[in-house]
Amino acid sequence: MECGCVIRCFLKEKREQELKRKTETKAENKNAAKWATEKEVIKTSFPIYLTLFCIKCFPQFIINGLIAIIGFFFFLFSKRSRRECLRFQNQFASFVSDKKDFKEKIPNVYKQIVSFAITLVEKIECWVKKEPVVKVEFAEDDDVYKLIEQLNAGKGAFVFVSHLGNSEVLRNLANKNKIFLQREVPVSVLMDLDSTNNFTNTIEKINPGFTQNIIDVNDISPATIEKLEETIEKGGMVVSAGDRISKKADSRYFNFDFLGKEAPWSYGVFLLAMLLRAPVYFLFGTRKKDVSFNRKYDVHVVKSSVNTDCSRKERETNMKMLCLEFVRELEKCCLEHPFQWYNFYDFWTV
Repeated sequence: MECGCVIRCFLKEKREQELKRKTETKAENKNAAKWATEKEVIKTSFPIYLTLFCIKCFPQFIINGLIAIIGFFFFLFSKRSRRECLRFQNQFASFVSDKKDFKEKIPNVYKQIVSFAITLVEKIECWVKKEPVVKVEFAEDDDVYKLIEQLNAGKGAFVFVSHLGNSEVLRNLANKNKIFLQREVPVSVLMDLDSTNNFTNTIEKINPGFTQNIIDVNDISPATIEKLEETIEKGGMVVSAGDRISKKADSRYFNFDFLGKEAPWSYGVFLLAMLLRAPVYFLFGTRKKDVSFNRKYDVHVVKSSVNTDCSRKERETNMKMLCLEFVRELEKCCLEHPFQWYNFYDFWTV
């Protein structure tokens, strides 16, 4: 009888602990998804149309003047941008407080916003100009050459990018066969079309092929997986940002430290990389100078050491390793170019 009571009490306690854990997890997911549902900084198409008009009609020095104006107005009227830039820079300053080389760089909210304005114009130029206007350089010991060799051999890859710098630079150059590729490489891009609605719709009006290979991350289905598998089988690239979580409140995510504080990281996109079983690369394109109009970029590519072609039993462990590798590479690049961080959200909300 006593034994039965003990067992019942034990089971009751276990149920209560499980219920508490589920409640806490649900609350955490809800908080983390709160910033994931926020729209991008650009809430109207007017700045994009104005930029497009100037890019087509005016010489470069006038466009550069326009960038300064765009940056000033973002700084003046976007309270959220100022708030989140300052939040990020304070966290960055706390992380590097014991490193003398970083103390003078932070904080400077205006510099980060102007840097974003420059990148915004360069993104638009990548999609609407026939020839690329940016200059890209690769380090001699970089894994970009492994990626190029793999793509030239007709083997596909999964490429993680981020909201640091300008990943569209390489994506555009790859589509236009400008990075030493010996063949046209198919590219499928995973993107949150809800949060980038204004930008996407506006660019599509100018360049109808813009969304042709874009897949909405909010609408992943078996048909989507098949399409991505087809891209890999054709020796193409599947490209996705690894530094945004799903907008769905009940979605799962990983927790890893970033710049000294725990942050949520997408579960689904890293699971997708594992399911496709292709080699994974991390790619970061950063302007040589944070605030500069010379459009010179360093592209940093790292091949992941994680085996994605693994058994189902190993998948969860390997997925965590893959995510952690991405976080550490992103952090490393962020230390070099903190003013090119364009995730204007409370990134550490958990």
